[in-house]
Amino acid sequence: MSDEDGAAAPTCAGGPSIAVIGSGPSGCYVAQFLGKQWPNADITIFERLPTPYGLIRYGVAPDHQGSKAVTKQFDRLFTTGGVRFAGNVTVGRDVEFERITELFDIVVLATGLPADRELGVPRPADAPVIGAGGLLRALNGHPHAIALHGASARGGLGRRLVVVGMGNVAIDVVRLLSKEASGLVGSDIDDQVRQLLLPESPASIEVLSRSSAGQAKCDVSMLREVLSMPNIAATATGLTPHDDGPIAEMLRSASTESPETTDGAETRTRVAFHFRLSPERIEGTAGGGSRVHAVSEDGSRHVDLVADTIVTAIGFTHGCEADPCCPTTTWSGAHVYRVGWLSRGSVGTVADNRKQARAVADVIIDDVNAGRVSVGRPGFRALGPSMHARVVSFAQWRRIEEFELSSAPPDRCRRKITDVDHMLAVAGYP
Repeated sequence: MSDEDGAAAPTCAGGPSIAVIGSGPSGCYVAQFLGKQWPNADITIFERLPTPYGLIRYGVAPDHQGSKAVTKQFDRLFTTGGVRFAGNVTVGRDVEFERITELFDIVVLATGLPADRELGVPRPADAPVIGAGGLLRALNGHPHAIALHGASARGGLGRRLVVVGMGNVAIDVVRLLSKEASGLVGSDIDDQVRQLLLPESPASIEVLSRSSAGQAKCDVSMLREVLSMPNIAATATGLTPHDDGPIAEMLRSASTESPETTDGAETRTRVAFHFRLSPERIEGTAGGGSRVHAVSEDGSRHVDLVADTIVTAIGFTHGCEADPCCPTTTWSGAHVYRVGWLSRGSVGTVADNRKQARAVADVIIDDVNAGRVSVGRPGFRALGPSMHARVVSFAQWRRIEEFELSSAPPDRCRRKITDVDHMLAVAGYP
């Protein structure tokens, strides 16, 4: 790899060779902490896309630009911190994982959990069910967000939506799918995907939560943001007098008026939160939609909801075990560590990722200092001809970024390139 017009290539002298696989927040944080401990370490962050920052770029909702601003801190890793970015490199395909462990003193897996967890209830094979992660990646302009082809073939998501889950990802989905265009100014949402999926605003969004309102997993601020939207009419079922806490109180005081048109305003989207209910099965309907049968844990409550699309927000997995690029249990060793969602599951915020990355970095430092991990492997420079010719450096990523920023319409902060070949062309590869 050439480091021309980027940060100077790190040297091995005086520090270990470190490979971080995955350039999301956990991978960047652990590289940051290890770089502070060993300023002369040879640290390389591998990323399968030509673009860095993973969850921040493609998972954080496009209308939450404040949360994405942490990338400015990570930029300094590559521009002044001596960390090498090796984009467009898929470990397991472009270079074997075993080769990485052979050549690097320390290997940190920070690949995250890219696949949506399956709902796991009886349903027709063609039921219109999509994962929230895939939906958010598509709205964020991810080049591999292919899970929505069925929705586009149906003419969009439809106007009757059911969201399964009550965590922050579910609330992101509710907000983005019901937000008016004026609320997306300054975002980096993929407008083409949004128009394809939502040619009309949803009439209703039904949210199913198996927990009580008091045990709901979403942040209070996230729900407050949804309830404050002027085009939302919120209701809640399954609340009991024993439910306490801010989420229950907010929903009790939320407007329960029926959606209506006033003073020329658009018809509001009705958002109904159903607590203590889980999907039991999904059946097709004569009109081409689906019927979601939901039931309470004790069987005392049953609800049938008709949906054009069902969005599941119930967690993530690392992908198919048969995929050679997925970090299975065989991706292990005395000098191999895991961090972030791959390590602890799909919970926590970016701040939680930082805290855990600090803890993992401390373990690595202790292992090296105690001699449990030996130092002396050559690192990135020894990969040599085994690497393919189109590795994207951080300087080349900056060319991609500049193109996206300069291509943005006035009401967007950037227009992402959604095709890898286009990214590589902008980076300077033929």
